[in-house]
Amino acid sequence: MSLAVVTGPPLVGGLVLALVAGRRGWAPPLWVALAVGAALRLLVMVAGANDSVVPYDFGHDFVDAGNAVLNGQNPTMHLREGGWHFLPFLAYVLAGQLKLGDLLGLSWGIAGRIVPVVSDLVLIPLIGRLAGAGQDRLRAFQYACVPLGVLVSALHGQFPPITLVFAVAALVCARAGRVHAAGLFIGLSIACTHWSLLIVPGVVLAVAGARNRLTVLGWTAGVPAVFLLSGWFVLDTPLTQLPLLAQRIMSTRAVVGDWGWTSLVTGGAQMEAPVLGRIGMVVLVAGLAAAAWWWRRADPVDLTLVLLLVFLIVTHRLGAQYLLWPVPFLLARPTRGAWLAITLSSLWAAFGYLRLYQLMGVGYSAAHEWWAYSSFIVIAALIRALPWDRRSAAGQVSGPADARTTVPAAD
Repeated sequence: MSLAVVTGPPLVGGLVLALVAGRRGWAPPLWVALAVGAALRLLVMVAGANDSVVPYDFGHDFVDAGNAVLNGQNPTMHLREGGWHFLPFLAYVLAGQLKLGDLLGLSWGIAGRIVPVVSDLVLIPLIGRLAGAGQDRLRAFQYACVPLGVLVSALHGQFPPITLVFAVAALVCARAGRVHAAGLFIGLSIACTHWSLLIVPGVVLAVAGARNRLTVLGWTAGVPAVFLLSGWFVLDTPLTQLPLLAQRIMSTRAVVGDWGWTSLVTGGAQMEAPVLGRIGMVVLVAGLAAAAWWWRRADPVDLTLVLLLVFLIVTHRLGAQYLLWPVPFLLARPTRGAWLAITLSSLWAAFGYLRLYQLMGVGYSAAHEWWAYSSFIVIAALIRALPWDRRSAAGQVSGPADARTTVPAAD
């Protein structure tokens, strides 16, 4: 039985539940949200673990990175180009999952998805906290049901839920005035992957006073630096090679053609194109700078949402898992187009996960072509989901829970 047949109906059911909850104002207790979220994720995890088709990074790169750590090697310096270009924090997590699988007799298909799934479950109450009193239980329940988080964590076993746990926790702590915790959490988020730099402005602006903001920035730089140095005192990277290690961590392969404007250039085919990568970086930086200036007076959560959405709108390279990035913030402070964007993103990613992977070989090229072109429909929805009417936070209370309830729910 195909993976889509097994997982499709529960995922569609979850999306319908989330939409109906918004329309009818359902706000079940947190334990209900966690139970529903756990059931969906466990079902998809088990189905994915028993499927013959596995995402390449999950089945190869993640295993290789974990094994490299267990052998005392820095995966960034030893694995294939593009196979691992992160700080070793997540490689340590992967190594732990490998050891846990050995101890409990679990296959990698199960063990490798444990931390992403647990992280995605932790996001459920965190999103409720970020949404604030009056919206917390509804938003927590909706995230529990959204298919995108389920697919990214329980099927792909990818890292965005881990990164987002720290990022959302950082914003929650920043709004509550817990400056050191906010800095620690955003530092850990960046140690997971460098796209979390997009969340730093929102966290910094969410705390009051120059001294507190400098404290957050100190943690933001210090935590990743510790993990960079761990390549020397934990793994096998000589101290003299740390600059080269940092350079490799910040580099990415220009794999394009899956999404947006680069699909027009490649004819909907995925390929590695350094020239498009260089052009794309210029477009990306310009787009993010323009958005940051346009929404410079916005609420910190709105600014965070804007930067993540604009990244997705103009980026030259994308994996389906990237679409999860703005979802916690879209739910915490929903815009008029929030649910259209979440729904279309979930459907687009679901086709990639549940159908496109199954077509490797015969029929893949044709399916990938129209899948890449259809990304423009999702991009249009992401543009509509921007908080166009919330360019300023003027008049909104800036306390830990109250500012988040000043915008009416847009379900």
